[in-house]
Amino acid sequence: MNRQTACRIELCPPGTHGDQIHAVLRELRTALDRPTFERRWRHQHQDYGYDVVVAWLDQEVAGVMGMRPVATLSRGAFLHIDDLVTRHDCQRRGIGKALVCWAEAWAMEHGLGAVFLDSREEALPFYQHIGYAPLGSVLVWKILGAPTV
Repeated sequence: MNRQTACRIELCPPGTHGDQIHAVLRELRTALDRPTFERRWRHQHQDYGYDVVVAWLDQEVAGVMGMRPVATLSRGAFLHIDDLVTRHDCQRRGIGKALVCWAEAWAMEHGLGAVFLDSREEALPFYQHIGYAPLGSVLVWKILGAPTV
């Protein structure tokens, strides 16, 4: 439980609570429709170990976080956090921090020595407040065509 807001954190298998989880994710990923979300969630869970973690306030989803273990030559094994979002009307109540703390504990329990994530510029103060520092790399990308999954 979180001291600011009594929330419950739960790992959700693909397909569970999909309507509520998708509704919260849409606040961050506005173009992500429900069928694409469900398909990608199942695929990424099965093939990449991606999990969805939910913060509950009573019976409602207040926050959502995707996470996956990753290993690279340069960084070794670490946890990557994807798509951390707190429902707009629940922000500034400790939900995001509770989700990140849960992820950090999970990472340590699974022998992962670091947590990485990509942040929007406007969210950077939140991450810095809870002890994260900008890495200094620049994210670049190139779209190769329509995704198959």
